[in-house]
Amino acid sequence: MRFIVAGTHSGVGKTTITAGIIKALKVRGLEVQPFKVGPDYIDPGYHTHASDRQTRNLDGWMLTPGQVQEVLSRNIPRGGVGVIEGVMGLYDGYAADREEGSTAHIAKITNSPVFLIIDGAKMARSAAAVALGFKTLDQKVPIAGLIFNRLGGNRHYDLLKKSVEPLNIPVLGYFPRELEMLLPERHLGLVPTSEMSSLDEFLNYWAAMVERCLNLEEIIKICDSFPKAPIPQNTTLPKTFQSARCNLAVARDDSFTFYYPENLELLGSQGASIMEVNLLKDKKLPHNCHGLYIGGGFPEVFAKQLSENESMVKSVKQAAQRGMPVYGECGGFMYLTRGIKDFQGRFYPLTAIFDCDAVMTEKRQALGYVLAKTQVDNFLTHQGEETRGHEFHWSDITREGLTDYVYSFPNKGNRKDGLLYKNVLGSYAHLHFYSNPLIAQRFVEACTEYYRNKYHVK
Repeated sequence: MRFIVAGTHSGVGKTTITAGIIKALKVRGLEVQPFKVGPDYIDPGYHTHASDRQTRNLDGWMLTPGQVQEVLSRNIPRGGVGVIEGVMGLYDGYAADREEGSTAHIAKITNSPVFLIIDGAKMARSAAAVALGFKTLDQKVPIAGLIFNRLGGNRHYDLLKKSVEPLNIPVLGYFPRELEMLLPERHLGLVPTSEMSSLDEFLNYWAAMVERCLNLEEIIKICDSFPKAPIPQNTTLPKTFQSARCNLAVARDDSFTFYYPENLELLGSQGASIMEVNLLKDKKLPHNCHGLYIGGGFPEVFAKQLSENESMVKSVKQAAQRGMPVYGECGGFMYLTRGIKDFQGRFYPLTAIFDCDAVMTEKRQALGYVLAKTQVDNFLTHQGEETRGHEFHWSDITREGLTDYVYSFPNKGNRKDGLLYKNVLGSYAHLHFYSNPLIAQRFVEACTEYYRNKYHVK
């Protein structure tokens, strides 16, 4: 069983309502597997905390339809429910004239019922026009129910419900506009769960709101009427994993939290034994690690602590100079520069593996999907290969004297990105390894070769 919580537009309340539904279902004793449409890393943290299960991304642009079906079918527990939060508006995705990357696209790929959230504030009969437009734009999208948000009360709800009755779309409840608890935000969106001390209180509150405001029994009944999700014939993740042949350190702390679970699973399938490292608190890299993966996150928020952990900064730089494979994406890329200049103009020195600074700016520098075409051979990708990913950052690097970029982005005017030093690769692109599984194979092979050279193993 699975369903999608979608919205008419960004900011309509998808994350809050989805998190509340997940928690409410879990309180009822159901095992819930959360999913998020698109490349988001932050929203999934709330679903993970509510469900006690790692949220998975379902992306119709970075992944093939079969890969989307693979991620969905492999992770929904037997007898459990998959709850999928949409992205932006239901039909918003990669481009205005294409469905790839949209929630609607995922709904069709997975044949999942869609429960559409409509912001009903300052609206009466017009709600029917909104619902009708969403229903008829693409009739292959299974819109199975409506949820109204930010209403004035029961009378307002009755007006909207009556207006949409001719459309024969079930109305499943509403949320009032005077809610006591809302999620905090900052420059990249919601504040990550690792920084919220009152998260359990928030989730319990919203689970209670869901029980009070939504007809969960009807939602479950509608889901039960849908056939099982399609199962792909072929899978990207091997059914049999190779035995461990190297140790790969993955940065996990408050500053680095953004990883696609599938990336790590692919690395594990190729023989990488994943070990976590805290770049804020650990004094140095583990003595028995043979590679380092630093994902995205908020290093600008923790720049002072990262910089003051001088022994770790030195350890990473020395490992890079010895030839250890190091991959940093977005926030991880920033850690590999000379340092970070924060929003207040304060500079915090870091590893200086790359001869540039990461500077926070007053406006967002990039947001969206990227097709990364490799220009320079490296330990992850080869010249001419194309890998799909996304970028979202408010910083940029100082580019004086830089010429040999690793990638060009053909879908972004051939903008250049990515730097290389020995076996160190840094880029603002968050790459999804499913779009180029050779990345995982090569990463593990590079770590294994480093291990052999370090210990003179034949």
